[in-house]
Amino acid sequence: MTVRYSRRALSQLASVYDYLQQRNQGAAENVVTSMRATIGRLRDMPFLGRTTDEADVRVIVEPDYLYRVFYRVQGQEVFVIRILHGRLG
Repeated sequence: MTVRYSRRALSQLASVYDYLQQRNQGAAENVVTSMRATIGRLRDMPFLGRTTDEADVRVIVEPDYLYRVFYRVQGQEVFVIRILHGRLG
């Protein structure tokens, strides 16, 4: 499986990094690394996330910082739609 990100998801990932980086460079790197590791697990286990109310959309929670990653499995591709903190949306 390949993983592809929407522009929205890339922007959200960059926003998380930028926000945290201004406060703590190490924390920013840790959070983004953890999110990418969680998303990377979907290469081998694309149906790891639970289903949502939205058709064909699944969600996986990044366990250390509680970011939710919304994605679709499309053929041999995992398409990351958006990334939100557990406290939002």
